[in-house]
Amino acid sequence: MGFLSRLSTEHYRWLAGFWTIAIVAACSIPAASLSPLGPALSADKAIHAGLFAAFGTLWMRTVCPPRDESPGLFRRQALRVLGAGALFAVGTEFYQHLLPLKRTADPYDALANGIGLLLSVITYGVFYRMGRKVDESRR
Repeated sequence: MGFLSRLSTEHYRWLAGFWTIAIVAACSIPAASLSPLGPALSADKAIHAGLFAAFGTLWMRTVCPPRDESPGLFRRQALRVLGAGALFAVGTEFYQHLLPLKRTADPYDALANGIGLLLSVITYGVFYRMGRKVDESRR
């Protein structure tokens, strides 16, 4: 993994914060500036899912670093990230609707956000547990 494995939890905290701000900034782009997706509507949902998959992965790595020995840490932090992420996913849709930028709240975008978030937490959990098993076998 090279570069990413050398990053500290503090680096991931900065990346997660930056990514969160970038999502809000992307939601603030006026509708007239966006190219219409037309038939590629599924691409829009994939973009939403991808944005929130990265969001979930970065925040999980921040709050639940690999090789942490705290019992139950993953489950507690996963629930926190899922809860805060779900609020953020729905909140960004309301935020877009409230702005005078001709953007609308789309429940399917919020759903795509949630799916990306959930998949990222599940995937992080698989790798988190695999990493712990490898560490245990080395002892």
